[in-house]
Amino acid sequence: MTRTGQDAPIRLRLALGGLGALAGLALWALGEAKGNPQLPPMLWLLSLAGLGSFAAVALALSGPLRFAVALLGGVAVAVPAALLLGWAGLRFDAADEVAGRPELLTVWMLMLFLVTPFVLVRLRGREPVTDHAALFEAAWNLTVRYGLAWLFIGLFWLVLLLSAGLLELVGVDAIERILRSDRLRFVLSGGVLGLALAVMHELRKRISPDLALRLLRLLLPVLLTVLLVFLVALPFRGLTGLFGGVSPAATLMGTVAAAITLVSAALDRDEANAVATSGLRGATRVLAVILPVPAALAVWAIALRVHAHGWTPDRLLAALAAGVLLAYALSYAACALSGRRWTGRIRTCNVALAGVSILLAALWLTPALDAFRISAASQLARHQTGGTDGTDLPLWHMAHDWGRAGRAGLDRLATGADLALAKRIAEARNTPSRSSYESAAEDDSVQQDAAELVEVMPVRPQGASFAGRDLDQVPPFYVRQWLDGCRRQLSDGRPGCVLVRGNFRPGIPAAQQAMVLFLDSGQRVRATYLRHRPDGDPDLRAVFDPQEGSVPDLPAGALAQVLDGESDVVPSGVRALGVGGAVLMPGF
Repeated sequence: MTRTGQDAPIRLRLALGGLGALAGLALWALGEAKGNPQLPPMLWLLSLAGLGSFAAVALALSGPLRFAVALLGGVAVAVPAALLLGWAGLRFDAADEVAGRPELLTVWMLMLFLVTPFVLVRLRGREPVTDHAALFEAAWNLTVRYGLAWLFIGLFWLVLLLSAGLLELVGVDAIERILRSDRLRFVLSGGVLGLALAVMHELRKRISPDLALRLLRLLLPVLLTVLLVFLVALPFRGLTGLFGGVSPAATLMGTVAAAITLVSAALDRDEANAVATSGLRGATRVLAVILPVPAALAVWAIALRVHAHGWTPDRLLAALAAGVLLAYALSYAACALSGRRWTGRIRTCNVALAGVSILLAALWLTPALDAFRISAASQLARHQTGGTDGTDLPLWHMAHDWGRAGRAGLDRLATGADLALAKRIAEARNTPSRSSYESAAEDDSVQQDAAELVEVMPVRPQGASFAGRDLDQVPPFYVRQWLDGCRRQLSDGRPGCVLVRGNFRPGIPAAQQAMVLFLDSGQRVRATYLRHRPDGDPDLRAVFDPQEGSVPDLPAGALAQVLDGESDVVPSGVRALGVGGAVLMPGF
């Protein structure tokens, strides 16, 4: 090896380490400058986005490309990326509010991740920019290099923390001073990242994605088996409970994304490197064929959620992701059913769909897919068409998270709003903390539930009283549980609840204690003992049947008996409620 060849790795380490350190220092300086009145928010955002994307892409391209070419590639990506994020910043009064919007930053960073392999292949110039083999190799190499580099950063800081603790035992605090400095932490992290990426490139023949791809292939039969069991069980289990919220949709989307990754890993960059065994190849094909089912279920789950609660930025992002995954799934299935050359067709689809994903990510940052504007219009339409009384509108998010579009939507909601909604809108605008707003809304909801419960709860014996003060300090869980029971009607239409006054505990007036009987979701009668201590605090206890030695499990007919007066307060050491042959007494 010539002297120049021996010096090349050293130069690359110095170059990447220096670039990473300078980028870390600049990012720290921009972080410190946020909010500085002399630096316009838009200029701050453009500087942060441009520097961050330039450093990330240039570090990724250095090694596979000459350092100067990698810097050029970083600039080529950073300029449009910064402008797109700046365009998104126009949705806010202060553009730097984008830094606190994860739904925008996530898509922006995903766009950078997807576009970098295309830039690498284009600048290298040896293959067409749409060549699957070149893009596959570039994407996986970049992923493995960055993943291991960040792992090394974690290990570096772990060693530094342990070293600081060790030296502190002998009174040396040099490392501790480094750890206390934000500036040095940024510089060191950037420098270590660049150094690690340089070393990864030097060892590229030993550290390749081949090991990761081979390991991923081992997981393909496992995921296929799980999906097949899911599909077989689905007709018997039904869809009840499958679409109760965002979590099932997220699970389905994660499964589809994992399956797409495993199919791509199995097919590799070209036919020469793809799985060769008939069993694994067949499993890959079957997995590709069944993918549209979980992908379609994820889309359906999100659609039901949107139908019930309208659009929000999170739901829009989930819908966009689910739509892309469904496109992948349908393409994979069509290719897998197309004939002998199905593997090559899937590779072609991968390139095309990656391009579509980049385009959609870019559109997400433009007015064409302004999630805040679309969400605000959706929530406003729900209220105007009578789809909601306003209690479940995301008012705080509209006031504080959705930028100008959210506040404009609130202004339109406030026009002609009733007193209750106008009050909630004013509270949303004037409460800077989401937790404080939700806590106040929770208090209002509890008060409304308590008022409704007092109105609908039957009281026995006739002439006994039940008022709002009886629910003071009662935990909201009990109030809602009893109210839900009241809303479950008996067969004759009467409320599924009753409050029974009685001298269940000696020495306590009947007016200060009661048993609340209510229907649960299974139409069985449950009961809670309630009394108020002298200081006014409630004492709530479970009710049990001493004859059975267990919590009573009574049919709905027992509740009807109490409402009809066919129950008695009977002795049992303390007083108990006798109904339907059971004895109900408060626990101790």
